[in-house]
Amino acid sequence: MRIFLFRLLLLAAAVVLYFTDGGALCFLAPFRWGLGGALLWVVWLYLVGEMLLRLFPNNIIPMGARKHFSRAFLPAPDGGNGAINKAALRRRLNKGALLSFLVWLAASALLLWGLYALGRLTPGAVFIFMLSYAVLDITFVLFRCPFQRLFMGNHCCTSCRIYNWDYLMMCAALVLFPGFYSLSLVVLSLAVFLRWEIAFYKNPHFFLRETNLNLTCEHCGKGQCKSKELVCQNPS
Repeated sequence: MRIFLFRLLLLAAAVVLYFTDGGALCFLAPFRWGLGGALLWVVWLYLVGEMLLRLFPNNIIPMGARKHFSRAFLPAPDGGNGAINKAALRRRLNKGALLSFLVWLAASALLLWGLYALGRLTPGAVFIFMLSYAVLDITFVLFRCPFQRLFMGNHCCTSCRIYNWDYLMMCAALVLFPGFYSLSLVVLSLAVFLRWEIAFYKNPHFFLRETNLNLTCEHCGKGQCKSKELVCQNPS
């Protein structure tokens, strides 16, 4: 919940600055002074720090975000040791992931085209676009995720196939205005995505509750389900 409130505060500050001084959020300039510049670099440092935690093994981030690390794998006694049909498992999990990607791509393209058609596609607008996705992302984790419900079919976010796609989904639109600020976030988010996908390709059994006991309610270390009416008490 603290992350949700922090991201919501960042978005609110960006919206206020956008409507009072839209140029203050132009991240193309290497350094900016004032509230706009401070907000830009707070967001940059925050996102870079979070993405670096997704790249290297640690016990700080939720289990769902670090299940691609081998140290987070606790094999189930009935097949969690990797002696499974990995190709079939990948196909099973990829179907929902592909549908989720297509929905995100279509929605993003439509919104960005709308901004372009209105003549409002500016660095400031794209910055708010990114923060809006950041708030939506944590909202889906804490409350209700349409991707999980409609496409993925996973029990909870901890076992989500696309958990670490979030930063690429947030930052991808920044590529429309290339510069150090935008490209550094896009490249780092792409690195997080590739790190995740390579791990999934090699070890898809890391990503399922049936094969990785660390993804079950009994072993979940963060308890994000508590904000979803304690679904672990009713795992069906």
